[in-house]
Amino acid sequence: MEILDVGVVHGGQIAVGKVAKAHGIKGEIKVYPFSGRTDDFRGYRLLTLVDPDHDLSRSYEVEQCRPLGNLVLLQLAGLADRSAAEGLRGWEVRIGREFLPSHGTGTFYWHELEGLPVITDDGQELGQITSLLATGAHEILVITGAGAEYLIPAIDECVAGLAPDGKALIVTPPPGLLEMNAGGALGDAK
Repeated sequence: MEILDVGVVHGGQIAVGKVAKAHGIKGEIKVYPFSGRTDDFRGYRLLTLVDPDHDLSRSYEVEQCRPLGNLVLLQLAGLADRSAAEGLRGWEVRIGREFLPSHGTGTFYWHELEGLPVITDDGQELGQITSLLATGAHEILVITGAGAEYLIPAIDECVAGLAPDGKALIVTPPPGLLEMNAGGALGDAK
C-alpha cells in the first residue's frame, strides 16, 4: 500500500503548496510543495492561488515549471514582473481534485482515505481513519472509534484493500495488534 499526501483538501480543491517569494524580474514565483516532492508540479497545468487572509483567489495557467532544490519555480500566464509576483507571497497554491494524476492499484491519495470506515477481514468494525503518521519505515494509519484508537501499519501485510463497494478499508492486523492498540488485555478490543 502506498499513500500519497499531496496537500490539504478545501472542498473541491487541494492546497498543494505555498508561494515562498518572487524569483527574478520576469514574474516567476518560488513555491514550497506541501508534499515535499517538486515533481508533483510537473503535471499541474491550471492553478488557483488563494490569499486566505483576504479571501481572494486568482486562477493561472502554468507556462513553465522547474525544480530548484526543495522548491518549484513557476512562470504563470499573465504574471510578467517581479512586483506582481512578490504580491503573491504567502498565497496558497491549489489545484482541482480532477487534475491529480491517476494512481495505480494499491496506491491512494491521503484525502481518499481520511474519514473512511475500517473493518477487519473478519468483519470487526474499528472506526474511521482520522490521521496518518509518517515514520522512517512506512506510514501508520490512525483509526479512531468505539472508544479506542488503533495504529495500523500501512503495509500490504496489514491492509487488504478496499471493500468491494469501495466504502471501507479492510485490514488484516497481526495477532495481538488490536488488543495492544486498545490498551487492554488480549480479547478486550472486541
